[in-house]
Amino acid sequence: MLWTYRVFRDRQGRHSIREIFCDRNHQILKISPAPVTVVGSSAEDLLQLIQWFKEAFELPILSLEEIETQIAQKPPNESTTPAQKISLQQLIADRDNQPNEQDTHATA
Repeated sequence: MLWTYRVFRDRQGRHSIREIFCDRNHQILKISPAPVTVVGSSAEDLLQLIQWFKEAFELPILSLEEIETQIAQKPPNESTTPAQKISLQQLIADRDNQPNEQDTHATA
C-alpha cells in the first residue's frame, strides 16, 4: 500500500489536506478520517511535511464525498501489507509510467 497527501473539498466547500492510501494501481483504498496537521519532531520534519502538502496542490482537488462513495463501493481489500511511504513526486512518476484508465485521481 502506498500513501500520500491530497487536497479535498467537502460538501460545505471547505478544503483540507488528508492522507490517502492507494494500492499499487493507484486506486484510492482509504482516506484519513480527519485532516492532517503540521506536527513534527524537528524543524526539518515540519519542512518536509510542508513540502508534501505543497505537492498536494499540484494535483486536482478531490471531492471528499465522491471519494468516500467510491471507497464504500469497493469490495474489502484482504491485503495486510504495511504502508510504504513515498513522496508525491514518486507517486506521480509511478502513475505516469503505468497509466490506468480507471484512475480515481482524475476526479475533480
